[in-house]
Amino acid sequence: MSRQRRRVPLLRLAWRNTRRNTRRTALTVSAAAVAVMVLTYGLSHITGIMNGFVETYARLESGHVRIRKAGYSDRERFLPVHMNVRGLSQLLPAIRARADVEEAVPRVRASVLVDGAASNRPGLLLGVDLTREEPYLAPVGMTSEGRPPRAGHAEALVGKAFAEKLEVGVGDTLTLLGQTAYRSLGGLRLTITGLAVSGVAYLDGMMVVAPLDQAQALTDLPDAATEILVFGVDHRQVELMAAGLSEELDPAMADGLEILSWKEQGELGRLVDTVRPMLGVLFFIFLLMACLIIVNTMLMTVMERTQEFGMQAALGMRRSDIVRLILMEGLTIGVIGALAGGVLGTGVAVWLENVGINLEAAARGIDLPFQGVVYPDWRVSFVLSSAMLGVITAAVATIYPAWRAIRRTPAEALRA
Repeated sequence: MSRQRRRVPLLRLAWRNTRRNTRRTALTVSAAAVAVMVLTYGLSHITGIMNGFVETYARLESGHVRIRKAGYSDRERFLPVHMNVRGLSQLLPAIRARADVEEAVPRVRASVLVDGAASNRPGLLLGVDLTREEPYLAPVGMTSEGRPPRAGHAEALVGKAFAEKLEVGVGDTLTLLGQTAYRSLGGLRLTITGLAVSGVAYLDGMMVVAPLDQAQALTDLPDAATEILVFGVDHRQVELMAAGLSEELDPAMADGLEILSWKEQGELGRLVDTVRPMLGVLFFIFLLMACLIIVNTMLMTVMERTQEFGMQAALGMRRSDIVRLILMEGLTIGVIGALAGGVLGTGVAVWLENVGINLEAAARGIDLPFQGVVYPDWRVSFVLSSAMLGVITAAVATIYPAWRAIRRTPAEALRA
């Protein structure tokens, strides 16, 4: 009971002490608040960026799972049309029948030489199923001028930046030359029906989107494509979906194919794995800075109150009580700072989650599937973890000042 009775006055005394010097307390609270705010918003911001990378990469490049000819990944930079996936009429229904699959879309991806009005330039031909691709590649959504092409017609949607290089516009025609599945030369003449802005710089500067049947005619790929992109119901279960597709597809259909989740493709998966520990280091630095400010402030407080602690010790307060008092003051400051920082970080993150952050100028120089607008992804777990770290940091920061407070005897403290 005596121990219980001591705790209540110590808590009240700690709260009273934090109000004795409001400037110093405000400085210490602000350090904890800034740390928690930066952590809360920083986690939301980085998660939003990574989600944007993954979503854009999946929609434009990889799907959640990509099915290609075995060995294609090793020669991907050449876009080898002769390495293709055949038997779409059997494969696609089998894939779409799975409960965890939202959609499966075939694409023909090929390097082509594009002849425009004044020049010819290398380009990227994307042959797509225009109807099924609207939630993913989004031909209608990316059309900034004119209209998307129509299936069965020799029409194309051209990246706006690419059209400027070729000095062509809506209504003009393009001649495409590219390799067929039999490594011969094929040609196709398309009418430009629209100009596209995907938000991804390298695509806008080289893409020609055409109906799947027209791309198949150019590359001589009837009932075939260079890849099938599979989009899952739950993007967090991509590895399970890839494994399930490998196991459940008819061996005769899956023979000679590589079935990879987006995490196993290209550099993006490795980039995500690299960024996470780097973020941990960055956030640790923020916490360390906050901890140093709190330590410095608490140390000044302890040194100014040396005689007070000596008097308390002379009146019978035990060293453990003095340590507990200082720790409670640190915890009180940490809790106040954590609450303030959590509210501020949440406010900024939620506001920007709705309006977005326009980084189009920066995105132009990035050769990655990066959209020009970033939307932070705020989560309650970010606030709770940041607040907890803030409180722990404030508590840990008081250990050294508390140790300094109990080093002296009461007589030495009173003479200080």
